[in-house]
Formats: sequence, structure tokens, C-alpha cells
Amino acid sequence: MPGRVRRRRPRRARPLSGTVAAAMLRAAITESGGAPVAYDGLRVTGQLDLTHCRLETPLALTGCVFDTPLELTGLTAPALDLSGSTLPALHADQLTLDGELRLSGARLGDGGPARFPLTEPVAGADGGRAPRRLKEGAARGVVQLADARVGGNLLLEEATVAGGGAWSLLAPRLSVGGSVHARALRTSGALYLRDARVTYAVNLHAADVGGIDATGLVCGGGFYADWGFRSAGQVLLRSAEVGGVVTFHDGVLAEPAGSLLLSRLRAPRLRIDLRRPPHGPVHLQDATVDVLVDSDDTWAAPGALHLEGLTYQRLESARPVDVRSRLGWLTRDAHAGAGSFEQLAKSYEAAGDERAARTVRHARERHLRRRDGLTGRMWGAVQDALFGYGYVPRRALVWLVSLAAVGSLWFARHPPRPVGGDARRAWDPVLYSLDLLVPVASLGHRGAWDPVGFDKAVAVFLTVSGWVLATAVIAGARRVLARG
Repeated sequence: MPGRVRRRRPRRARPLSGTVAAAMLRAAITESGGAPVAYDGLRVTGQLDLTHCRLETPLALTGCVFDTPLELTGLTAPALDLSGSTLPALHADQLTLDGELRLSGARLGDGGPARFPLTEPVAGADGGRAPRRLKEGAARGVVQLADARVGGNLLLEEATVAGGGAWSLLAPRLSVGGSVHARALRTSGALYLRDARVTYAVNLHAADVGGIDATGLVCGGGFYADWGFRSAGQVLLRSAEVGGVVTFHDGVLAEPAGSLLLSRLRAPRLRIDLRRPPHGPVHLQDATVDVLVDSDDTWAAPGALHLEGLTYQRLESARPVDVRSRLGWLTRDAHAGAGSFEQLAKSYEAAGDERAARTVRHARERHLRRRDGLTGRMWGAVQDALFGYGYVPRRALVWLVSLAAVGSLWFARHPPRPVGGDARRAWDPVLYSLDLLVPVASLGHRGAWDPVGFDKAVAVFLTVSGWVLATAVIAGARRVLARG
């Protein structure tokens, strides 16, 4: 009919099978005319280069074998599926996808031996410890996703990345609109996710990796490195912010460098109840969590645990951990200060266990006195023995009663003479000893009798002891009233 406009049907992608040249495959992808592009089981020779291409439809190259790295830097597409494919490397920096990036079951890398990145903490300019910063321009990864934007999920489930250097995944500032699913991922190198943004969760259930550097990660959901997760290198979540749980439950931090560096982490819940004790240190300095879940069977070794500045509201464990064992946990940090003990005491107070809180504060004083000089340690030992630094006031009362009994027995056998020879007041050794020991009130006996010789020395000892012990009782009572 005149005037009728005929719509152009989209051209189908060029049918390809078997072994194809990369140039032919590229032409089929870029000249599809908006038709879906999906190929399975191809063997691609030469380098497929889609750098800075813009595709209108999703691209699926599943179960394909590439003999050279896949170049996708700057590619823009609705979605990309490379599930089950085999390729030496994927270079996709600045990749932009509206939907998902699928690498499930893919095999990447040259199959070389594991190499571990140099992220061991070194002395910083301020004398503290800081990780070596990766030089992105010089570093290369088997999978490169620097500054990539994935609108949906990033799927790496059961993928394998072997060889290719220290970094299996190099994805600084990666943005994922969904979740990162990497269950049973196997990598010989480490995952570099510094300053990445993940809207939902990072799932690494049963993954086996060479390490993780997710410093500065922002994740709206949870970070799940659990149920058989294994890392042979460091796991860094420094300054990360996670909206849900961060869990390493049933995880393994193995040789040669398995360790946790979680300084300044922010998360509602942190689980570090591992399958077995970590090979390396655990750093929790200045981390802030609401609930910390651990297991006394898998605490880091003495000297390998760093807790100063860690803030938590509640401690949980698979089985109850008594306060004495928990104090042993604190003292595994050789640099633990008053703040670490006070944090533990506050958590017991929040749970309503005042006795445990007092025990922790008593232990804090003992721990701090060990750093004093000889005279300070001696005086600390005296305070501890007499009244537990004021946290065991009943001990001071026991001393007062004991000294009153000893003084009464002494003066019952050695009564002093009355002052001025006036014997009108009846002699009572118990009241006289109590009058010497109690400095805040007078019972009228102290000034009525005049001991001489060794009796005077006993009277002076009781008076000095009374002042010291009464001061301790008052200090202990003041602490109890202040806490109430």
C-alpha cells in the first residue's frame, strides 16, 4: 500500500561454530544490528579486541576457548556472559554493563604457580604499620576490572584463576549494583578490591584464594568468607564499611601468610570463629562492631593479636568463655593498654555482670603495673595484696578485722599505762585497738593510754595501717557508687 512504512527486521548474528578467527567473531558481534549475540563452544584464534565498543544487546560467549587475552577495556553493553570459557586473561578496565557479568565456571590464567602480593605491613612515616600500596600502573592481573561498572551481579562461582602473577583479580574502585557471588572460587593469586562499592553482599563461601585486599570496601550487605573459605595470604578489610555481618566462620587462614587485617573496620557483626587458629596475626585496632563472635579454640597466638582501640557492645562465642579466659585473650596482645581492658569491662557491665567487670578492672591494674619500675611494681604488689587496687574492698575489711584481732591480743597481754596516771577509764584492749585502726572517728581510748617501748611501735603500725586500709575502703566504695 502506498505510504506504508516497512519495518526493518534486526539481522541475526552471523552463525559461527568450531574454530573461528577473532576478527570474524568481532565482526559478527559488532555487525549484529541489535540482534542477540550468543555463541557457545567456539575456539577463538587470535585476539578478540572489543576495546571501547558499544553493544546494544547482551553478549554471551559461553564455553569458548581463547588462546590470547580478551580485550574488553571500555566496553559498554547490557550484559556479558563468559561462563565456562577458558582464556589466558580478561582485560576489562572501565567496563560498563547495565546487567550482570558472568564468569561462573570459567578458567583463566596460564596455570602457573601461586605468587603472593607484597602487602605485608611495613613501618610507616609515623612509626606505625601500614600496607604497601599497590602501584596500579605497574601491576597486572589475570582479571582486570579497574573502575568497572556492573549494574547487576558479578558472578565468579566455581571459577578458577591460576598463575598470571600475584593478582588474580585486579579491580580497584569496582562498582557492583548487585552482589559479588564467588562461591568455590579458586585463585592462585590475591583479589584486589580496594575502594570497591557493592550494593548488596560479597559471597566467598568455600572460596580458596591467595589473599584479599579490600581496603576501603563499602558493602551494603554482608561479607561472607565462611564455610570452608581458605586464604593463603592476607585478608585486608582496613577502613571497610559493611552494612551486614562480616564473617569468617569455619574459615582457614593458612600458610604461608594467612592473616586478618581488619583495622578501622565498621560492621554491625563480626565473626572470626575460624576452623583452626590462623597462621598469621589478627589486627582489630580501632575497628567498631556491635557484636564480636569468636572462639577460644581459634584465637591468634600470643603476640599475634592486636586489639587496641577495638570497640564492641557484646561478645559472643559458640561455647561460654569465662572472664579469666577472656582476660587471657586480652593479654595475647602484647601492647594492650587500659583501653582494651576498659572496653571488656564495659561489655560485661552492659550485660549486667558487675562482678566480671570488677575482675577485669582489677586485672587491668595488675597488667599496667608490670610496666612500672621496681618501686612501682613493689608498691603495686602491696596495694594488690591489701585491697586489690580498690576493686576488692572486702579484702581491706578483712585486713582491718584481722589487725584489730591481733592488736587486741597484743594489748590484752601488754596493757599500756593511763595518761597522767589517771586510771578512771576502764581498760579495754578491743576498743583501744579499734580506736587506733579507725582514723575517721575517736572512741576516746586512743588518747587515754600511753604505750611505751615496743608497745608504741605496735600502736603506730596499727594507726598507719588503719589510714591506708580505710582510704582503700572509701576508694572502693566511691567506685561502686559511681558505677551505680
